[in-house]
Amino acid sequence: MFKRSLLAISLLSLVPVVQAATVEVTWSDPLQFRDIRSTDSGQQRFQSRVMTELETQFRDETVARLETGQTLTIEVADVDLAGEIEYFHANFPFGLRVIRNVDFPQMTLSYELRDADGKLVKSGTEQLADLGFRFGLLLPADRSALRYEKQMIKEWADKSLVQ
Repeated sequence: MFKRSLLAISLLSLVPVVQAATVEVTWSDPLQFRDIRSTDSGQQRFQSRVMTELETQFRDETVARLETGQTLTIEVADVDLAGEIEYFHANFPFGLRVIRNVDFPQMTLSYELRDADGKLVKSGTEQLADLGFRFGLLLPADRSALRYEKQMIKEWADKSLVQ
């Protein structure tokens, strides 16, 4: 019994390890982004939360579309969140993000998709914008503050990462 177990373990060590797809997201210069402003005094915390949520969305939407061993590198160069901050609302001394149909989300990014051997499969620079963001098919339960930006990322992944 011990010899069979030892043989099985030895054989398993010869099987190549399959590496799942990898997604890497970097942010070029968040301080220069068009609109990633907070409506309270916690700008650093807000910016960090926005970047973390969008990075998670990029991973969630892209990793399932990639083949084993592929690497997707995304560099976000600019973000303009849906809506605009207005400072003249009562009870909101630091401003209030107001979302109107003309204040659509936008994002500029570059990406490279490489196979398991490091060979470039696809690359590009994209100007994402969702002019009809208020009329899309969002789930009613999606109350995320970044739901429009997340939907825009999903649509980009659907369009750009088709194998």
